Amino acid sequence: MSLLDQRAAYLNEVLVCGGIRAAADQLGVNPSVVSRQIRRLEAEAGMALLERHGRQVKVTEAGELVVEQFRAQQRLSSELRDTLARLNNLEAGKVVVSVGDGFIDTFVAQVLKKVSVRHPDVMIEVKTGIYYPREPHHMVIDDEVDIAITYGPVSDPRLTIRSFVRGPLCALVAPDHPLADYEQVSVADLTCHKLIFLPEASGSQRCINAVFADAGNLVTPAYRCNLHSVARRMAAAGIGIAFMTPKAAQDEIGRGLIRAIPIDHPVAASTVGNLVRRTGRRLSPAAHFLWQLMLQMQ
Repeated sequence: MSLLDQRAAYLNEVLVCGGIRAAADQLGVNPSVVSRQIRRLEAEAGMALLERHGRQVKVTEAGELVVEQFRAQQRLSSELRDTLARLNNLEAGKVVVSVGDGFIDTFVAQVLKKVSVRHPDVMIEVKTGIYYPREPHHMVIDDEVDIAITYGPVSDPRLTIRSFVRGPLCALVAPDHPLADYEQVSVADLTCHKLIFLPEASGSQRCINAVFADAGNLVTPAYRCNLHSVARRMAAAGIGIAFMTPKAAQDEIGRGLIRAIPIDHPVAASTVGNLVRRTGRRLSPAAHFLWQLMLQMQ
């Protein structure tokens, strides 16, 4: 990587993270290092790449062009490495996949075990959790990950998308919760109890927000956490109602720790997941095998 590319990497991180301090935290350096590298990049470019307004910064049009070129070069370099590895018949390497926390149990059981047997020398990096401000499909577009699973509708011409039915969005409650014996709950029923929400960037949270908004209810959660697994534990403890599909909570449901009650609203009646990759990107043999297995996920 040239010095210009290295400095452009700092500018790219500022654009991704939304500020110099956030970019520095992400890179593990002092904010002054980020500022200094960008000033040198501006000197080489002969124009401002950041607009500074007190502590706030905004990437200029010229800065966006520099970042776009940097990302294009990174994609080309990645594709070249992948192609050379295949030409040399190398089975080692790395595949990076983003899997939402609600999909992780299915992914490990149905996909990861088979990939580890078929490609034992390939390192699989799994990114999971709730991402902010970056969403999984944006990571795919920028080649930060090879493949991603997302929740809810996604549409972008730069992506190859395979959607699959994930099932209804349900209210998850403990067996002794007042709603546990309901065959179906209304939105009004839910507003009478403590609710457990995920971050706004979560696909399932956006779905439940749409349910409440359509019903004309403004609700404030009693709890908010950033992992589906934590929300499930909180629901199982009986302190509130979490929201996700039965498939996302199948382990706890199977063990009798949680009950999934359907929500009487058309938005919650059926939800979709999406398997996405960047259109035109050449996948390594291991990544292609992983993609094929993920297409069969239930």
